[in-house]
Amino acid sequence: MRKTLVFSLIALLFQTVSIRADSSTEYGVKAGFVYNFAKFVEWPDRVFAFTAAPLRLCILGQSPLDGKLELLAQRQAQGHPIEITENPLAQDWPNCQMLYLGADQASQLSALQATLAQAPVLTISDIPDFTEKGGMIELYIEEGRVRFAINLAIAQQADLKLSAQMLRMAKIVE
Repeated sequence: MRKTLVFSLIALLFQTVSIRADSSTEYGVKAGFVYNFAKFVEWPDRVFAFTAAPLRLCILGQSPLDGKLELLAQRQAQGHPIEITENPLAQDWPNCQMLYLGADQASQLSALQATLAQAPVLTISDIPDFTEKGGMIELYIEEGRVRFAINLAIAQQADLKLSAQMLRMAKIVE
């Protein structure tokens, strides 16, 4: 009986570690997608004050992805150093080039749409149905793989140009 209990606890511990490793991998992959979006989206010239101006990635809310996204501050995209801003005030959202909305901020979707209506800010989230609710890019899991959906109409209204490569890989939502 005692051996069975010890074995069960060890098996449970390994199962938890395995799940955590998978989650960590998921968040790393999602952060990689966000970085690639920065490389494959074209913003209007007016967005950057000068050629090497920083690309602001704003993170709104809390997400297990936060730590992975913060690592992007050590990188560049299209000649722009990536600058991370956490939890900016709503009036500062239009100053972001990319805004990642944590799942705990689903209640902010209406405010996000009102504040960023036609602003050239790429909105990204893993909130379910984000693209159907007016967001631009939704990260989701399908068959154990990270995928993404794009609301192309919303991105075009914001004067953002998404590369053909990116569009081929995405599920397009209308």
